[in-house]
Amino acid sequence: MSNASDFVQKLLENIGDNFLRSPYLANIEIERRRHLHGKGDAEKLMESLVQYFLRCGHLACFTYDVEMFLEVLTPDKKAQLLGKLKESSHSIAVPTKVLGQSITLFKFQELIGNTFKLPVGELEGSALQMVEMYCQNLPLSKDLDSQESMHGEELLSMACNALIQLFWRTRNFGYYFEAIMVLEFGLTIRKYVWEYKILLLHLYSHLGALSLAYEWFRSLDVKNILMETVSHHILPQMLVSPLWADLNNLLKDYLKFMDDHLRESADLTFLAYRHRNYSKVIEFIQFKERLQQSNQYLVAKVEGPILQLKQNADKIDDEETVLESLKCGVHFVELSNEIGSKSLTFNEDLQSRPWWTPTAERNYLLGPFEGVSYCPKENSVKEREANVRRVIERKSLLPRMIYLSIQNASTSLKENLEANGTTSGSKVPSELKGLLERYAKMLGFTLNDAIEAVFGVSSGLKSFEVFGADLIDWINFSVFLNAWNLSSHEIGQANGDAGLSRAWHCVDSLLEKYVSEKVSSMETLISSPWVDVPLLVQLVTEPLAWHALVIQSCTRSSHPSGKKKKKTGVLDHSSLPHMRDSVQSLCNTLEEVMKWLREQINRPEDESLDTLLSTLQNEGQNEGPGQVFHILETYISSVDDTEVGDRISRALKSWSPPDVARKLITGKSMEASTLNLLLGLLAFLTFLASFSAAEDHFHEFIVEAKPVRRLCRTHTTITVNGQFPGPTLEVRNGDSVAVQVTNRAKYNITIHWHGLKQQRNPWADGPEYVTQCPIQPGATYTYRFTITDQEGTLWWHAHSRWLRATVYGALIIYPRLGSPYPFSMPKQEVPLLLGEWFDRNPLDVQRLAAFTGGAPNVSDAYTINGQPGDLYRCSKQETIRIPVESGESLLLRVVNSALNQELFFTVANHQLTVVSADAAYTKPFTTRVIMLGPGQTTDVLVTADQPPARYYVAARAYQTAQNAPFDNTTTTAILEYKNAACSKNGKPLAPLLPRLPAYNDTATSTAFTAQLKSPSQVKVPMQIDENLYFIVGLGLNNCTVPNSPRCQGPNNTRFAASMNNVSFVFPRSTSLMQAAYSGVPGVFTTDFPPVPPVQFNYTGNVPRGLWSPRRGTKLYKLKYDANVQIVLQDTSIVTTEDHPMHLHGYHFYVIGSGFGNYNPRTDPAKFNLVDPPQRNTIGTPPGGWVAIRFKADNPGVWLMHCHLDAHLFLGLAMAFLVENGNGPLQSVIPPPADLPRC
Repeated sequence: MSNASDFVQKLLENIGDNFLRSPYLANIEIERRRHLHGKGDAEKLMESLVQYFLRCGHLACFTYDVEMFLEVLTPDKKAQLLGKLKESSHSIAVPTKVLGQSITLFKFQELIGNTFKLPVGELEGSALQMVEMYCQNLPLSKDLDSQESMHGEELLSMACNALIQLFWRTRNFGYYFEAIMVLEFGLTIRKYVWEYKILLLHLYSHLGALSLAYEWFRSLDVKNILMETVSHHILPQMLVSPLWADLNNLLKDYLKFMDDHLRESADLTFLAYRHRNYSKVIEFIQFKERLQQSNQYLVAKVEGPILQLKQNADKIDDEETVLESLKCGVHFVELSNEIGSKSLTFNEDLQSRPWWTPTAERNYLLGPFEGVSYCPKENSVKEREANVRRVIERKSLLPRMIYLSIQNASTSLKENLEANGTTSGSKVPSELKGLLERYAKMLGFTLNDAIEAVFGVSSGLKSFEVFGADLIDWINFSVFLNAWNLSSHEIGQANGDAGLSRAWHCVDSLLEKYVSEKVSSMETLISSPWVDVPLLVQLVTEPLAWHALVIQSCTRSSHPSGKKKKKTGVLDHSSLPHMRDSVQSLCNTLEEVMKWLREQINRPEDESLDTLLSTLQNEGQNEGPGQVFHILETYISSVDDTEVGDRISRALKSWSPPDVARKLITGKSMEASTLNLLLGLLAFLTFLASFSAAEDHFHEFIVEAKPVRRLCRTHTTITVNGQFPGPTLEVRNGDSVAVQVTNRAKYNITIHWHGLKQQRNPWADGPEYVTQCPIQPGATYTYRFTITDQEGTLWWHAHSRWLRATVYGALIIYPRLGSPYPFSMPKQEVPLLLGEWFDRNPLDVQRLAAFTGGAPNVSDAYTINGQPGDLYRCSKQETIRIPVESGESLLLRVVNSALNQELFFTVANHQLTVVSADAAYTKPFTTRVIMLGPGQTTDVLVTADQPPARYYVAARAYQTAQNAPFDNTTTTAILEYKNAACSKNGKPLAPLLPRLPAYNDTATSTAFTAQLKSPSQVKVPMQIDENLYFIVGLGLNNCTVPNSPRCQGPNNTRFAASMNNVSFVFPRSTSLMQAAYSGVPGVFTTDFPPVPPVQFNYTGNVPRGLWSPRRGTKLYKLKYDANVQIVLQDTSIVTTEDHPMHLHGYHFYVIGSGFGNYNPRTDPAKFNLVDPPQRNTIGTPPGGWVAIRFKADNPGVWLMHCHLDAHLFLGLAMAFLVENGNGPLQSVIPPPADLPRC
């Protein structure tokens, strides 16, 4: 030791100004060794450390270098050493070194655990000092590149640690929010600081804003082996969150990296072996084994398939497909058998975790501070290994137990199949019992004791404390226990039928009691950590979901008409009452959760914003949260731009505390919103409660000419089943519909189901020559489709020339049985179809316009449910009457089925509460008048709250085309109070007239449309793949022969219409969809322009040379699942006009609109990307624009066109060709055998 000491002293004497650390560290090591052998001198060791501090104390590595040397010092000596270091820190004058030494002193204080002994005031002072020092030294980083580390960056991390400790001690949320503010401030200045991002990730996770935490994790841009060492920061939280899409991506990326790395490792091993580099062979093999035995890797391999099972638990057929791909869980049982003998590795970099959560399993902030003096970095590998092994062992049994539970619950599935892990019916109960015994053993019980435990807790004889930390596993056990008992009846044999009901009741009671207990105790403040929410998510997405699968299996067997018909065996119907009770119990449980969630989602943002920001309002006090925040605000307001440089100055000015607060609020509500996946399961279970499967409807439409009398004259009119309007179809969400259309008229015809999504089924959409050839006279075609996730009012109509003038009817989609409306149940529901009546054959009107090239003649009357109303001649007796009792509420389902006219609609003296538009629920609002373009529907609630009388229901034109003729009459129906007074002669009093807007009142129309919003936050496509800009409007084509009878448009021209200067031409030899499906060439091209070919002032004075469009059958191709934005721009060619644009096959979000030309630089800032309304038809404001977004997830050819038929036949249309995705579930179904031919 003496020789070594002498040698090191000589080295130190000869160092001079050379920057060498090793001799100093060697000197300290010598003193440490002496200390370990009982011959050391603590003073000398401290002196050596002080010398090293004077030389290298400004370096970031100082505390790391000396950490192991401090272990030999007592706590008192460590505190003494800290004092010595502080005394010696004033001996240098270089600013960067002064800053470095100051940072080292703060880190040293953290290292020795001294901060946990500081009084609150001193700890607060440290945080203030750190932030002040950071701000004062920002000019040192003025000339650094944004990629380079800035001087003093560590100060904000340490200030955050101090603030979080203050929060832990005082439980004052202001400190916590202040820590978030400090880190967001730091990332505004330089966005590449990993330490800030990881701290924010954990802070947001603790509050339940997991979507924000995941965003920061993604911004780390984790690649390669970092996937293995860094994923622990986010993976455990994501596994118990409702963010399934993000979790799926995280697991996919992680597993792909690991699998690729293992393959690469195998290749390198082989290569090293061939070159006889055996040391490398051993190295590669050991590294590969270390990765293969990674605890994270094994967890991810199990959790990935379980996530698939969770995602499909509401549809048993999809669940069985997933189980089949997993070999029915057999391989996972093998993994569960093997895991006990596996040696697990832990490759996570735990040193990067914050002090308050040293491992994923521990979070000091959830416990009290009382008496804690030091929080060491914990890494108990043995304890963690045992926990992980238990988790993998249990979870690996789930897929097989789910599969066996479905089989066991379904007495209809009697097939004796052994392939792919399937099991004959007689073996299912015994195998499931064996797995239950194993599961119980893992929980530390025998099977009988475990059964006694769950029954005891469910009946209230025992508390939930019996389950300990394994609550989810215990309730899973009770679910599988019930499934096993359905066919084994072992519990029932001992207790009679009470045993069967007891098993059902056990599951229901456990879920209901625990959820109710948790929901009632959960805090609702924005500042509250969501400790219990992950547990609720697990309860609903695991045991409750598995229980729902058991119920689905039983229900399916009870309905022979279902997809899996009974082949052998008889269902034990004694289970049905228990199933019904179970479903009702689960519905009540879920509703309680949803009620709590709705409170979180609907909390006013301003209220939460004020709550958050008020925690930082210090109001001149010298203690408490807000002081650090005040330093930042003061610095920003007084900073000298030239002193800190342009980059830092811009960053400082862009930092906005309210934006940080809003981000937290949005992130937390996003977690709650995502939990709305529970609603789907709730609706499904409610549907099961009715034990009524989705219905199959069959309708027969006979299209034929019938005499119809209106306006004193009788016309031969094309009708459906002799009715005008046609029959109303009433179905429920989930129902399947077949409509056989027989054409007995003399015209070709098709039927379009306006607004139905027709997922993967364009053959049932209906527009002639687009998705089908027309049904010719004497022919028949059956439209077959399923109503999928749609509720509200739609309609059907002819899609051949102008036949829809009389061939149309309502399509009403009710919620599934047992599912309520999201508004008060009305006393009665009345469909009101607004139409137009021509006192001649509408097809003759169209033919004449097509021949002359001029504007078509206008209609002679508007109608409500086919009747003009008593303001027209010969119409009084047939006027539609709606009887109502005082106080009653009505749901008016209003459809604009007019051929060519937008309409205002109102009810005299009554408020209309809008609750739905285009079969999509809206945020309710009240209005006196609504406006509907052709094709649009609006559902309004009306309360009969006026003095008993007769009130007109009325509609009249909204006309935006300048100098264009239109029908300026008013159609009426009558709302009649049953106790309305009569006149002296006993006749009813005249109805009261409403006040309707002027025909050109664009302000009223715009105000109404602006109020339409979705009921809550929706998932608007954000990353746009296709940004399209379509100009729509009329045009004029010049005639080659002057004064020709075929040129009766303005100035001897012919009217035309186009989108992006392409006037659409419908094919005649085949339909677009048939040509695309069969690859028929020459029918269409896919070069529809994404933007106008020529840019000009669209709403200004357009040069005459731009008025003539080109004709063509051009489609625009979209990739499957592409996010699409379309801006529809009106033009002033001929005239500005409101064009109601309808997109087939889709609903879209209307994210913005305005007048004048769309400005892509400024207008997107006004977009509503939170709760925009969902429509299938939207008007372009006259002389303005409207922006829509949708996801192209419905393959096929889909028409987009103006729903003014006077414009459609002129060419105001285009079509999208949406490509197939991957596999049959993302591809167009084959055409039906009876599809008409051209």
